[in-house]
Amino acid sequence: MKRRSMKNAEAVAGYLLIAPFLVMFAVFKLYPMLYGIAVGFWDRNSEMKLLDTTFVGFENYVTVLKSASFWEAFGHSIVFSVIYIAFLMVFGFLVAVLLNRKFWGRTAVRTCFYIPYVTNMIAIGIVFKYLLNPMRGPVNAVFRLFGTTGPGWLSSPAMALPVAAVIAGWAALAFNVITCLAALQDIPKDMYEVADIEGAGFWQKLRYIVLPYLTPTLFMLLTITLINSFRNYTAIAGLTGGGPGTSSKVVSALIYDDAFNFLAFSRASAEGVIFTIFIIIVNRLFTKARSVWEARN
Repeated sequence: MKRRSMKNAEAVAGYLLIAPFLVMFAVFKLYPMLYGIAVGFWDRNSEMKLLDTTFVGFENYVTVLKSASFWEAFGHSIVFSVIYIAFLMVFGFLVAVLLNRKFWGRTAVRTCFYIPYVTNMIAIGIVFKYLLNPMRGPVNAVFRLFGTTGPGWLSSPAMALPVAAVIAGWAALAFNVITCLAALQDIPKDMYEVADIEGAGFWQKLRYIVLPYLTPTLFMLLTITLINSFRNYTAIAGLTGGGPGTSSKVVSALIYDDAFNFLAFSRASAEGVIFTIFIIIVNRLFTKARSVWEARN
């Protein structure tokens, strides 16, 4: 009896400890998510309250799926994600390999790579908009020294989106570098010593030692990078604002504009739900592909 009362007391104490988290989660996560989904089934494309609007079912979803602006923004999101993922995975791995080698000032260089990761993306956007300014920016000033005109990095419809994706990738590079670096330092030194005895070069070590050991880490990073690539509103807002025109407007920026600039809350909700379903499907497909690859290897 005494043991049962002690277990009950421990259970009560445990529930009391997690109660603040559950309350915060319900208020700031669960309720907004459920409310946002519900709004998509009503005609709340104005300042009217939800209770004063009419139920329209899937009408908002049909409107979104027929919208050219949504599919344009959807394509921009895919392009942004592909460039962002490719940049982070390739350069994150290569920089980690280089920083794993001993050289003078290695600690300072590692610190420099970490600084952008903890810097606000809007602040980074302000700095890069100055650096890449076509007329007054120091980057294009270098081009003018050689008698040529530099490109409109963030003002060109063709370049704004790729440049924004690369800058966003650069800002997030530190996480991939640090994670790969930690995995590299776990590789047994005996493997390198045997490779040196066998006369293996840098690229052979990279292919036959480093990559096999880092494959689980790289898959984990690819999953995280894939998810983060769609969380791109801050980068677009800080660098291009979706412009010039709509050439760099991604789905997250479209949702923000529809909800807070045009007050089309139901349409914005439908856009968000559709894009979330797409992200879930992509993540599931990637997880399945990863499981099949690991089973074969």
